[in-house]
Amino acid sequence: MLSDTQYAVERRSFVLGLSAVSPAVRLLAQEGPARPDPVEKMTAGVEPSIAVCHVGFRPDAKKRVIVRKPGLPRFTMEEIGSGPPFRLQRPLAAVDSAFGAALAGDFSDVTREGLYQIRAGGELSPPFFIRPDAWRRHLPVVVSYHHAQRCGVAVPNVHPPCHLDDARRRDNGVHVDTTGGWHDAGDLRKWMDATMMNAFGLLAIARHLGPGWDLTGSGLAPLHEELRWGNTYFLKMQDTDGRVWADVAGGVNGDNSDNHWTDNKIGTSDDRYLNPAKTGLIQAMFTAMQAMYAQEFHNDDPHYSATCLAAAQRSWEANKHVGRTVDLSWWTLAAVELHRAGGGERMRHAAEELASAIAAMQHAEFTHGQNVVRGFWPMAAKSPELYKDPVHGALPAFVLLEAARTFADATGAKEWRDAARLYIDGYVAPMCARSAYGLVPYGLFTGAPTPDEYRPLAGGLTYRFFMPVRKRLWWQGLNAHLSSHAVLLATAAREFGEPAYRDLAYRQLEWTFGTNPFGATLASGIGVRNPYPHSRYVGVIPGGIMNGICGNAADEPILDTGFSGTWRTNEYWSPHVGYFEWAQAVLEAG
Repeated sequence: MLSDTQYAVERRSFVLGLSAVSPAVRLLAQEGPARPDPVEKMTAGVEPSIAVCHVGFRPDAKKRVIVRKPGLPRFTMEEIGSGPPFRLQRPLAAVDSAFGAALAGDFSDVTREGLYQIRAGGELSPPFFIRPDAWRRHLPVVVSYHHAQRCGVAVPNVHPPCHLDDARRRDNGVHVDTTGGWHDAGDLRKWMDATMMNAFGLLAIARHLGPGWDLTGSGLAPLHEELRWGNTYFLKMQDTDGRVWADVAGGVNGDNSDNHWTDNKIGTSDDRYLNPAKTGLIQAMFTAMQAMYAQEFHNDDPHYSATCLAAAQRSWEANKHVGRTVDLSWWTLAAVELHRAGGGERMRHAAEELASAIAAMQHAEFTHGQNVVRGFWPMAAKSPELYKDPVHGALPAFVLLEAARTFADATGAKEWRDAARLYIDGYVAPMCARSAYGLVPYGLFTGAPTPDEYRPLAGGLTYRFFMPVRKRLWWQGLNAHLSSHAVLLATAAREFGEPAYRDLAYRQLEWTFGTNPFGATLASGIGVRNPYPHSRYVGVIPGGIMNGICGNAADEPILDTGFSGTWRTNEYWSPHVGYFEWAQAVLEAG
């Protein structure tokens, strides 16, 4: 089992990049092969064999059920609510699936609102709704997760006042007020890049759904209050040079020494530390986020809006807009959002240059001796490794669409739109077809770079649905990766008028909410068979979304459905919540 220290080191080496970690830690992070983890044996049992989305379906949505019992000819679907009797039978058809034998049934034509249940081979599915607000009715529950994760204040029924003594700089011991913000995951740390995804999720809801986001009529006030709370911390993390620090409470080289409650008294031995490292990804995300804050609060609070815009501009000026594919993607979004916030022609020019650079890196032609997939990216310009990111998997294509939407008259706009569409049609869609569940795999590889099993694709390319487990000590579920693709696909469905993209967006979310081999929902308080979360300090948080289903060395789906507290599959994490909210906002906005 991975020790707490090794786990923390691996998370830190991931979020900061190995260049920001000490040489000794880099050796620990790269040593291998990693030892087997007990969770690798937690594969799906024979039952439940029925997989259907516990949230349910909008009446106009494509609706499916997956059954893992071979040979069944049909399924029965029945309305179990208080409406008029309704019952139908439909055929089950064998489907090719990378995860073993599976049958699929379709009931997309059922638009009648009601509460339903499916029976197949003597087994019953969880009840699910068909109704227009099937997804949206759960959005306030997910949004409430952020409030429960507040740091620096008492959260009734969750925790008392905490960490009022954050934090002392690790390099010189000077105290810097960095109270506030959100705890990042199932722990008490405050990583900047991860917790900023909370803000992106809330900002997306406010932008796309406006005051009507909550069907109870709460308006924007609760979103704005929560956004301000998170941003209190984010703004404090900007140094006088305009650049942004990495984290508070990340520990010594990522260990668990800062992952604790404190006495809330500044200057005592339990004070947590501020990590003064300043990495490129965090700078780009912070810039984009503050520019979005400036736009969101422009009408309601011009002074606060100006504060956020000034922070974004300082960060933009203080940094070089270079890096890996993921860094360039965030810098592109930063330039787009700064332009939207009033940045003028200068920011337009920067956004166009960055978007064109990303488009130029795309593998637009078939490569590696195969003609099956194309349109994917490398990890960086001229890098032989193909782009994979367990959080921001769809970001390069998404920011190209955002640039094209914002600068529709730009010379490169058509190229950017074509590149985004090529990624979807040339890579995402054919790869999603490789499982009955329709999920986007983790990514492409050349050959077998680790002792794990790699699924052959064609030519010199292989792929895995899940992260390799023998490459490094840090690997986990991919709910953020899937939701990031849902954001892209929902945006593309609107931009290109392609309902199939919208259907595929829902496939990514349905995996998290029950349409998976375990028939489990990976969000607490939504659906059934919720695994107990790895939430070591406060326990269950309604609306919290867990890391999700992993793969073992054989790339078989694994999930801790017991009570072993496995963080790899069961820990809450900000990026999963943020990207889900973002995806829901775009989907609900149509």
